[in-house]
Amino acid sequence: MNSNRRNGKPASCEPCRKNKTRCDHTYPKCDRCHQRGIPEKCFYHPAPLTRKRDSPDADTQRPGASHSSRVQKQRRISRRSPDTVLSDWESSILPTPTVSQDDGLNDAVGEPAYRPGYLGPTSYEAILPRYDESSQQQDRHMSDETEDIDERSSIQHPLTKAMRMTMAMEVLRSLRHYELICILVRAYWKHCQAGIVPAPLCLTALDGLRETVEKYDLTQKRPSAELINLALENTAKPLDMPSDIRAHDFYKLITGDNLRFEILGFLFATAGRSWLWGISEPQLLANYTQKDRNQFCDEMLKSSTTCLILGTLISPANDCMIWTFHENVLYTMMMCGFTGPPAWRRLGELATQIFALGAHREQKNSKLPMFILETRRRLFGGAYNIDKITSTFLGRPLRISKRHSDSKPPLDLSDDDLCSDPATLARAIGNLDENGWNTQGRYHRASWIRLRYMSGQFREEILDFTLAKLDSNVEQQLLAISDRIRSSWDTVPLHLKYHSRCWDDEEFPYSVSLMLVVVYLTHFYNEFMIQKLIDHQPNAFNVALLQVSFDLLSNCLAIEKTRDRSYDVYRDFMQTVLVFGIPSASVLASALQEQHRTGQPFPPTISRATVIRKLSVLISHLESASHMDFSGLRRGDGNYNLCRKAAKSFTRVIDTVLQPSNGPVTINGEASTPVGIVIGENGAELSPDLPLDMFGAPGLNGFEGMDALGGASLFDGVDWNTVGEWSF
Repeated sequence: MNSNRRNGKPASCEPCRKNKTRCDHTYPKCDRCHQRGIPEKCFYHPAPLTRKRDSPDADTQRPGASHSSRVQKQRRISRRSPDTVLSDWESSILPTPTVSQDDGLNDAVGEPAYRPGYLGPTSYEAILPRYDESSQQQDRHMSDETEDIDERSSIQHPLTKAMRMTMAMEVLRSLRHYELICILVRAYWKHCQAGIVPAPLCLTALDGLRETVEKYDLTQKRPSAELINLALENTAKPLDMPSDIRAHDFYKLITGDNLRFEILGFLFATAGRSWLWGISEPQLLANYTQKDRNQFCDEMLKSSTTCLILGTLISPANDCMIWTFHENVLYTMMMCGFTGPPAWRRLGELATQIFALGAHREQKNSKLPMFILETRRRLFGGAYNIDKITSTFLGRPLRISKRHSDSKPPLDLSDDDLCSDPATLARAIGNLDENGWNTQGRYHRASWIRLRYMSGQFREEILDFTLAKLDSNVEQQLLAISDRIRSSWDTVPLHLKYHSRCWDDEEFPYSVSLMLVVVYLTHFYNEFMIQKLIDHQPNAFNVALLQVSFDLLSNCLAIEKTRDRSYDVYRDFMQTVLVFGIPSASVLASALQEQHRTGQPFPPTISRATVIRKLSVLISHLESASHMDFSGLRRGDGNYNLCRKAAKSFTRVIDTVLQPSNGPVTINGEASTPVGIVIGENGAELSPDLPLDMFGAPGLNGFEGMDALGGASLFDGVDWNTVGEWSF
């Protein structure tokens, strides 16, 4: 019987114990002994450190042993209790195993982990001659079926089996929070409009997990070796989906006896994001301190990331794994900041998994169910949007390009319709217009994915010009893109167009109002980037750039009108400000500086007083959010430092332009005393010329053009290495 040792750890089999190697504790025969070819010698001794009292000691049998040494040895043995006296009978039965040349395979992962995945039209498989009579192109999913892999290749892995067992145990221990996870995940799907995976697939998996939690009593006990092995074995298998499987039965493939780590990682990340957003019942939050909340979020991110590591190591790419990667990317960005290295790395891994699965290509002659194909479209659209936002923000190359993909936007269907029976799904598809939009004026999660997917394609075109030399030809191309941006917005269904009145309608859901303004800002930020690229004159006189900047900032600040206090509105606000508000505010602040220096008035359509008022409101929000515990901003986070620095910079600009100068302003070349000297509190002279042109290129590439007083870089003081680096 495989019992625990006195320290509570599982006992090792005799060959592993004698050889001082890690045992996987599998009963009745451990896998290591099977791999070594000695299963007949594998057994678990109930008391391995006992020995018959009348057994002669080895020292007494050794020729040449001194009398004194034998006496001392016998005295040491006689002082021990009968239960701990050693015996050497097992050494004659179990010789010490020898290390063979193939011991490197002891911890090898299975062959499926080395399948190549999706192979495109230029791959070696596509050009090989076919021996079947069918001329029809092979389905892309069949590319997973590759020839047998030499077992020598399975040596290439970074984690031993014992390490994988330990990681798996730590992941499964997080299920002690199962009841809390259920509350958070359900609250997330109740309030969130931006989810990618259809809600029924997530919620049925959550319910299906209850059987495992109750069977192994995971809320009270540590995971058993049986459950750990079961989850690892299931995860190592390909996730094969029957063509006739229904959405409400999909959970059976990934929970229960088929439990996989991918779905655990997805649920952990969803629960963690819900907790960070503050989406839950008020009475639940009252039972936990801020420290409890932080510890829970840290554990959920660690467990979710561990699931990804295990999944990518032992399993080929599958749909559930991409769900987890997508959710984990968003969670990592929330915890570590947009600028955090973990977020950038995780985004690259997400793109890699999408390409390996072939989710970037339209499926032809597929046998996969409709809800899986549509979910792939949603996932690709969501990842495509994240890639464009992150690449713009960091000024780095794109990871996912439309040039190398032909995935269509998902159909504008509700989650319930997509996961319903074939007849209901067919009726819902029949009610869509020719462009795939719903005609009932409903707000679906797929609606927002479609809108941002459209905007992301324009963003990709614009980013191609960021390093180009501006000439008349390039300018004409950019203006042509600008025309298409505005004309494409005209094709958007009327109910999906943002209008400021939505904040005043008490019956209009706040989550819908938020998504309306976010997709509007996402779309017309493209226009902002174009105007920055073709900027030929000072900001104070560039009417088009000032107008779009003022529009972006005004609509960004509109989020403060929210009436919904069921979750942390400041995190929504800070994320929107970071991506849209700070860039547009920087242009307006630079225009204020130029106007203060030259004395030239703003264009008639732009009010100087209104600009100052908007910037003051932005500063107030930046400062208040960074001091609230529930704002989600913590010291050390990249977003926290970035917003605090921006608030200080904007404050200096406002202080400068509102303070009177010590001489008349120079206008139209007339002589005057020098302008631009402001006396600080300590008597030092401060320059009001605080350049806030954050965008030498139109992206948010590191804020490299944003200078502070005295010419020092505004963000020189930001410690970009303190953003919650994770070892996973």
